[in-house]
Amino acid sequence: MSKKTKWMEIMKSFSLITQLGLIVVICIFGCGFLGIFIDKKIGTTPLFSIIFIIIGIGSAFSSLYRILRSFIQKRK
Repeated sequence: MSKKTKWMEIMKSFSLITQLGLIVVICIFGCGFLGIFIDKKIGTTPLFSIIFIIIGIGSAFSSLYRILRSFIQKRK
C-alpha cells in the first residue's frame, strides 16, 4: 500500500467520524432547542423538551445505523 492510498484511507475514516459526530450533535441539540422553543411558546415546562430530545436521540441513532450500514457494505 502506497503512502497516498494510506493517506486517503485515513482521510475517509476521519471524514466518517466527523460526519457521525455532527449528525448526533445536530439531531439531539436541534430537537432539544425546538422542544424548548415550543415549551416557551405554550407554557409547558419540560414536556416538549423531553419529547423532542427523545425524538432527536432516536433520529440520530437511526441515521448512524443507515450511514454505517452503507459504509460497511461498500467496504466488502
